[in-house]
Amino acid sequence: MKKTIVCLISLSLFSNLSYANYEGYKSYISGLLALKKGNIETTVREFENVISHDSGAVSVYKDLALIYWQKGDGKKALETAQKVRELDGETVKTNMFLGTFYLSVNEMDLAKQCWEKILQIDPKNETATVYLAAYYYSDNKLKESADYWNKFLQEKPESSEGYFQLGLVQEKLGLLEEALKSYKKVNELKPEAREAYLSRARIYETQKEFKLAINEYEKYITVFPDNISILLYLGKCYLEEQRYNDAESILLKAKNIAPNNIPLHYLLGMTYEKQSNLEEAIEAFEFIVKNEPTPQAVARLGFYYALKQDFKTAQMKFKQAVEMEPLNPEFHYIASLNFMDMKDYENAVKELEKTLFLKPDFNDAKFYMALANEKLGHYDKTEELLKDILVSNPDDVKAMNYLGYFYADRNIKLDEAEKLLIRVVELSPNEPAFLDSLAWMYYRTGKYKEAEKYMLMAVNTEPKFFDKTLYEHLGDISVELNKLPQAWLCYAVAADMGSDIAKNKMKIVAKKASAEGINKILYERAVHNFLRVISLKAGYAVKTQTPVIKTNMYMNVLYNDRYGIKANFPQKLTMPEFSVLFDKNGIIFSPKAIGDSVAPEITEMLNFINFVFSKDFALMLNKSSVSEKGNIITYSNDGVSVKINKKTGLFTELAKKDLFVLKISSYKNFNKISKIPDELVFTSQKTKFKCVIKLKNSAFPVNKDFENFRGQDDTQSAGKN
Repeated sequence: MKKTIVCLISLSLFSNLSYANYEGYKSYISGLLALKKGNIETTVREFENVISHDSGAVSVYKDLALIYWQKGDGKKALETAQKVRELDGETVKTNMFLGTFYLSVNEMDLAKQCWEKILQIDPKNETATVYLAAYYYSDNKLKESADYWNKFLQEKPESSEGYFQLGLVQEKLGLLEEALKSYKKVNELKPEAREAYLSRARIYETQKEFKLAINEYEKYITVFPDNISILLYLGKCYLEEQRYNDAESILLKAKNIAPNNIPLHYLLGMTYEKQSNLEEAIEAFEFIVKNEPTPQAVARLGFYYALKQDFKTAQMKFKQAVEMEPLNPEFHYIASLNFMDMKDYENAVKELEKTLFLKPDFNDAKFYMALANEKLGHYDKTEELLKDILVSNPDDVKAMNYLGYFYADRNIKLDEAEKLLIRVVELSPNEPAFLDSLAWMYYRTGKYKEAEKYMLMAVNTEPKFFDKTLYEHLGDISVELNKLPQAWLCYAVAADMGSDIAKNKMKIVAKKASAEGINKILYERAVHNFLRVISLKAGYAVKTQTPVIKTNMYMNVLYNDRYGIKANFPQKLTMPEFSVLFDKNGIIFSPKAIGDSVAPEITEMLNFINFVFSKDFALMLNKSSVSEKGNIITYSNDGVSVKINKKTGLFTELAKKDLFVLKISSYKNFNKISKIPDELVFTSQKTKFKCVIKLKNSAFPVNKDFENFRGQDDTQSAGKN
């Protein structure tokens, strides 16, 4: 402390202290020597003696103010500082001292007065300008702070720190574009100022401009690769941009640096959730729950177990979350939904009652309470709850639809059901489930033509809504209209999606309908099974064989029903990386030169595959002649033959006369309602060329997978998965 005080003591006394005042001079020297030895009391006594002989010794008053503060005598320190102001308050030098002194003793308003006084005397004083900018920032008077930083930068336009501080103020004011310009100016003046890059990234995140934020964070980690905070920010931005593989990669890198970081495990869990990797998501959240359990983390873990259909474990987690935060209606609500999935409707009702006690206006909870009561046979309660929802929200289409369907399915209050369901369709004209409800109401009232009209609208909505109940209902309506082949087709499609009821009805209708009529439309079942794969990302092993060479390759396939199909082949020895795009314009090779080196039989096959993905393929099948042999139905038209397994409703062979045969040997389940080819064999009928294609992996793609699909960023065309 001794050295600190010595450093603070001004040596300018000799310009203020009269040489004639020998006693004062002697006391000052004695005070300095005592201070150097650490004898503070002697220093104070000697300095006080100085000012008793010379009341105008400004420098000694300054020294005493500092010493009093160091001794803890704040009152005397402030009184002495006030004396300095009275003696010399019109100079820049004294106000600079006082401003700094008042700042150190946390007398911010007094400090502000000194900085303002300096600017009255010297309007361009940079130090006072900066201090005032900082004062107003600390006082949350951001506009004033920004004004002073701009004033400072007019005098010091080369100050990167000034622009950085201005950017911070502008950011806090919400002037994000101005802040971005200030941070950009920082890096123009000082390219190595990494904090400005991070500040820009932070703003881009706020603006949800995650691509731009990623660009800034990536610049930063090239210099500081082990900064755990930035790795997490970058991972979060990748996650927001649906770049899940990149998010996983950067977060795993962060995990190697800080394996016990809780936010890291949260982001990893969310990334794995988006990748449908529930096992890894569960592992990440189990770590969180073990080390820093929060009710939200426990509830999310329960959600993952519910997705795995491990409802028992999920319920244990939901119960734990409720115990941790019993007054949170959301936790009771998700626990009730888990009971619904378990078909434990009594416990679902109990949890929903608790939910509504805590949050009486929670209409979603009322909706599921109505559904649970219907399952329990409490029909009056179901009706009461749905009507209660509509009192608070007359246009709640979900409740309106359920109530209308509830009436129609029970064959009661059909006039009211019709009014409700017509209103629902007016509000949501393209919702298949609502169209189905209206169609079913007309079915119940015997208006089968009207019922068919709305049901066909339901099954033909875009994007396709694949629900077995829709096809079951359309099958029932078709039976009443005596359209038996159509009824069989509807039941077959519903059976392919897992309906045991439809499977039985399909057999009954098959006995009544003509085999010729069913065979004629069987292709529609096969096409439907094909179209249920809306979007796909898969890897196939490709083995080709000619009389002179055998080649093994790997093929990545990316498909979206609105977007097209693209096969990518990685570089292999003498062959560069290339891709093949199938769309309405034909086949496009990238690079184009690859197309010139492809064997004619391969080109023929690719052209045919492109034809299969077009609307013309179904039109051709509709105009084909049909023959039957065992379980195989063959469609023939203009040299093209297509074979479909009548039992499974799947394509088994596609051939072009005297050119090639493509056999699909087996299929693999892709999700609950669709299958994809597992093994395909292509053979040329002209040469001994053979190609065997086997599935290795498959997954749901995300929109990001379709970036640069045609050589540019056109993901908006991809539709939604």
